[in-house]
Amino acid sequence: MSTTQADGGRTWLPGPVAITGAGGHVGTHLQARLREMPNEVRALGRDDDAVAAFRDADAVIHLAGTLAPRGGEGYEAANVETVRRTVAALDGSAVQRVVFLSYPGADPGSPNDYLRTKGAAEALVHACGRRAVVVRSTFIYGPPEDPGPSATAFISRDGKPVSVIGSGRQRYAPVYVGDVAETLLRFALDPETPSGTFALAGPDTITVDAFADALGGRGVRKRHIGARLAQVLARVVPSLTPAMVDILAADSLPDGPAAATALGLRFRPITDRYPAERDRGRAAARRSDPNNEGGAHVS
Repeated sequence: MSTTQADGGRTWLPGPVAITGAGGHVGTHLQARLREMPNEVRALGRDDDAVAAFRDADAVIHLAGTLAPRGGEGYEAANVETVRRTVAALDGSAVQRVVFLSYPGADPGSPNDYLRTKGAAEALVHACGRRAVVVRSTFIYGPPEDPGPSATAFISRDGKPVSVIGSGRQRYAPVYVGDVAETLLRFALDPETPSGTFALAGPDTITVDAFADALGGRGVRKRHIGARLAQVLARVVPSLTPAMVDILAADSLPDGPAAATALGLRFRPITDRYPAERDRGRAAARRSDPNNEGGAHVS
């Protein structure tokens, strides 16, 4: 097996890496990370020829799929059929490793359409005949200049309140998009990493309201929409689906062996990415500290 030196002397696969759904938020960050590697990157869209792209590739990373189907496309087409086409395109190829981005709670028996189709897709990946890794990632956010479509919903525009489905007390362990990209890359290229299903989460477990505060500032106003009302809205608002409402109103927490542990990675907290919230917290702590008399604060 041909390999290349990387990551402190470990040998990684040197051949092409094909990425399906490469134009999305995770895909663009993954491409940027892969450009630091010697591997050729083959970014695939919906209509590109996967058979040709996979033929001499070492690894495939499947990102195509969505919580928010558009244009009349359903969850089955978005999350299962895309994986079925990817698996079919592996036939006769040189691909050694397949990595699939999924979500906690994915289960082919779930009553939630999103989780059910993600679970069915996971089964297809595990049965693809190659070393397969499923990465179940919690809620993903990006840097302040590119927070991503999901995190953007929690950032106030022009002082308007942000809409939060549910009580706001549901818990997230949000993970930074760069950490997601690093995890996917290592599972794809390091032949010594294990196969199987792994949970990917950030180091913080916080409420959704606290997540909105971290992204937009503690003073951001929030409009909570009860799950029952949101389910009614999902019947008439094109951008909502009943499955999406259930996902957003529930916890987003890891549900399996930690990918970070398997890979020897440590992820930074959200306050390292959004330091303004960290600085506000420090200022509040200084104000409440009876021993602080206005002297210099060193951290």
